[in-house]
Amino acid sequence: MNPPIPKQDPLGRYIPLGIKIAVYLLLVIYLIQAADVFYEYVPGQPWPFLLRAIRNGIFVFIHEGGHARFFFFGRTMTILGGSFWQIAFPLLSFIIALRKSSHFIAPFALFWVGTNMMDVSLYMRDAPVRRLPLLAGHKVGHDWWNLFREWNMLESAGTWADVFYFVGILIGIGAIGWGIYLSIERFLNPLPFTLQADDDEAHVPRPMFKKPNSTPSPPRPNHSPPERGKSDSADNTFDGLI
Repeated sequence: MNPPIPKQDPLGRYIPLGIKIAVYLLLVIYLIQAADVFYEYVPGQPWPFLLRAIRNGIFVFIHEGGHARFFFFGRTMTILGGSFWQIAFPLLSFIIALRKSSHFIAPFALFWVGTNMMDVSLYMRDAPVRRLPLLAGHKVGHDWWNLFREWNMLESAGTWADVFYFVGILIGIGAIGWGIYLSIERFLNPLPFTLQADDDEAHVPRPMFKKPNSTPSPPRPNHSPPERGKSDSADNTFDGLI
């Protein structure tokens, strides 16, 4: 049997590369929008559609789910759980993807770690003034206003917000750059697409009937009396062919 023949499927290279390029272009747009919106809340300023759709359609629910997840760990963890889970959820996804050696999901998940840190920084920076609209509608339910007051750190809200904001930007930029590098590396060095060698016997036509034995069978005894006028050698002329 011949060894496997390595082949490269062109569609298996260009189509994934095109999809990844489109995804990373969207992430670049999202990061630019997040850098503008998440630094400080401006009342009346409309949020871009892409950022608003992803943030309000996905991560707000993850944030609220964090409050419920840490409900049984006390008041402080219940309040902190929203922002914590908003960052921890994509971080866990990144760790799992990294362990699975996923060259696309790992930087993709890491990007959301960075942008959610920027989102949390907006919440932190708003703590002293509480202008950010909340789902509950009551300013007294502002997570970081309650946390910073409890920790006597309300005056440091801007400092902590800056840390989360700029670290988040660096993580987002690094994730995009890392993802583009891995995409190009996978495009230039694709995984081999192997085909098993053909089985020679599988293509050999099989006879419909049993192949006759090449060894002639022993002559059958002839019990009929020999005809007169013929030699004994003529009697067995067709023996073994019947």
